[in-house]
Amino acid sequence: MADRFQNQSDIIDINEFDYLKIAVVGAGSIGSFLTLALNKLGFNNIIVIDDDKVEPHNTATQFYKMRDNGYRKVEALRREIGNNISAYPIRVRPSHKIKADALFMCVDSLAQRKVILKAALDSYARFKKPKVIIDGRMHRLLFRVFTIPLHDEALLAKYTKGLMGQEFKGKCTEKGIIQNAFAVVSVMVEQLKKVINGEPYYSILNCDFENYVFIKQGKIE
Repeated sequence: MADRFQNQSDIIDINEFDYLKIAVVGAGSIGSFLTLALNKLGFNNIIVIDDDKVEPHNTATQFYKMRDNGYRKVEALRREIGNNISAYPIRVRPSHKIKADALFMCVDSLAQRKVILKAALDSYARFKKPKVIIDGRMHRLLFRVFTIPLHDEALLAKYTKGLMGQEFKGKCTEKGIIQNAFAVVSVMVEQLKKVINGEPYYSILNCDFENYVFIKQGKIE
């Protein structure tokens, strides 16, 4: 493993962190490429949860090919990336237990985020996992990433309150394009790297990718 990941070893030592269990909820534009990126970093214990099937229009902004049309997204991901991906073709419910060390939230609705958060908080209360939620959202060439350690009650309360508000508005034909998917995935992976390495990070990152505006809020050290 050391030889394979030698070019990143001074940035993140995967030999130290490959034991981590990571859950990715949502396997669309963000979640599909995020799963690929995590696997490329060397994480081998990845759980991907999504009940959707691949449709032709998904192939423009998601990690799927036309031959995947009609297959469950999670099954297509496992076939393309490898059997070290645990695929669950389901929708998360409030009663589900999420015992991963880190939870990536990659769904496209606030309503589903509330359900996932409820499941995560119940799991944390019982198992102290997941320890952190990294929530990525995008529309057009805008994206937003929240990184919420679940032991931080004040930050968690602020994040939870935000779920009651409005998210990006716009037509479904303006959901996003491939460079924005790559950009938000890169930031989410970097946030995980900072968390597990014990590096300072910002809890909220907002980016207007079209105008190259990047706003950081809530530094955590």
